[in-house]
Amino acid sequence: MMSTSSIWRLPGVGLTIKAIERWGGLIFERPRVPELEPVTETSSLDRFVEEGVPGLWAGAACIDITPPDPEGMYVAGFGLDRICTGVRDPLYARCLVLRLGSVPFVLLSLDLIGLFANRVQRLRSLISRSHPASVWICSTHNHQSPDTLGIWGKSFAGHLPVRSGLDAGYMDFLEGQILSVVEQALEAARPARLSMAHGEFDRAGHWVHNERSQVLDRDMRVLQLDDEAGASIATVVQHACHPETLWSDNTRISADFCSVCCRQVEKRIGGTALYLNGALGAMVSAAVGDHTPLDVREGLVDRLGLQLGKAALRLVGRARRKGAQEPALDIAVTQVVMPIEDNRLYSFLHALGIIEGRDLSGGLRTEVGLARIGSVWLLGLPGEASPELGLELLARLPGDNKLLLGLANDEIGYLLPPEFFHDPAYAYEQSMSPGPMAATRIALGLERLMDLLGGFLIGKA
Repeated sequence: MMSTSSIWRLPGVGLTIKAIERWGGLIFERPRVPELEPVTETSSLDRFVEEGVPGLWAGAACIDITPPDPEGMYVAGFGLDRICTGVRDPLYARCLVLRLGSVPFVLLSLDLIGLFANRVQRLRSLISRSHPASVWICSTHNHQSPDTLGIWGKSFAGHLPVRSGLDAGYMDFLEGQILSVVEQALEAARPARLSMAHGEFDRAGHWVHNERSQVLDRDMRVLQLDDEAGASIATVVQHACHPETLWSDNTRISADFCSVCCRQVEKRIGGTALYLNGALGAMVSAAVGDHTPLDVREGLVDRLGLQLGKAALRLVGRARRKGAQEPALDIAVTQVVMPIEDNRLYSFLHALGIIEGRDLSGGLRTEVGLARIGSVWLLGLPGEASPELGLELLARLPGDNKLLLGLANDEIGYLLPPEFFHDPAYAYEQSMSPGPMAATRIALGLERLMDLLGGFLIGKA
């Protein structure tokens, strides 16, 4: 049987896609990101920066982004045509806002499958006209959330997508909630101290495994922001695992283990917890078989989340004992262009109007981000890095305190080392990847950013 990755490499597929791209607009209704209306007022974030108060400030907040009327919506992840039948547990947008001098940083974690760059750019511009690239929007890659990419909608015979899974009403609701949670975080901002710790989680592989190889990023990293009285403002938990524990037979909205972890931390020490996913691609998931009954998986969601929460709390204690770091805040992003010819599936979905319209002339443009908070490096990647690639990129950063943030400001699929494209075991990941050049382009982008935080320098304090 021919694999999906082989189908997109057949002769004539490229010409077919180009024809659809040219004439498909006459047939298919293509979802578009709404254009921004002229804005004359200064945003709350920009006013926050203009205050010019010295020292490190931090604020955090959390807001519910569960669809108000979810039944009948398409659920993201796994196969097409998965229709929502209810809500198991709520979805959240969690926000951390930092400011040091004139440099802001907004970090958002969404319990969603992902957002494309054009949607992220709109949100960034609504949050700040002066510092849009200081806004990083990450998704946990939750496989039990509404389809916010459009890929998992109506299909023909369960395999060929024929209609976008995007719900315009939900995307408007989501935008409003994201703007609200940023406002709440800004209102809660106060002088802060930063501490950090990292440590191994699940060395034995009891909770998390790699379905393709023995390579995993076993480290958990925690950033702790406390106010001057020692109370928690925010806890950033970075770990790598696909939130797909409930698997494809679940049809209810859920935030999976990520929310369980965050609630555990918040219940114990207060503040707002953010779960950020790392090198989860190809294919890091909960250590459970594909055919495990749903009721068993239901229990695993809570147990895995609690174990992650306990590990995070231990690291919070370690971070606080180490003491506060000297404040510093640097942020930079750089554009990376992927050959669109290497991603025919993406081109096909774009041509059919399954995903939101995006300018693909000259290639698929995305970005890599690099931030420094104190002595901690944050590397933002626009997709799902395999552990092999993720660990190799982290090794290029100086020091021991470094986090990889997957699905940061875009979702272009699996980011794989070039040699994976010669291995049939990765046929599925190849079909959902920007291609064998992606790793090299991202590595070159990181080199630009590391050159004194080159690229588009947002600020340095």
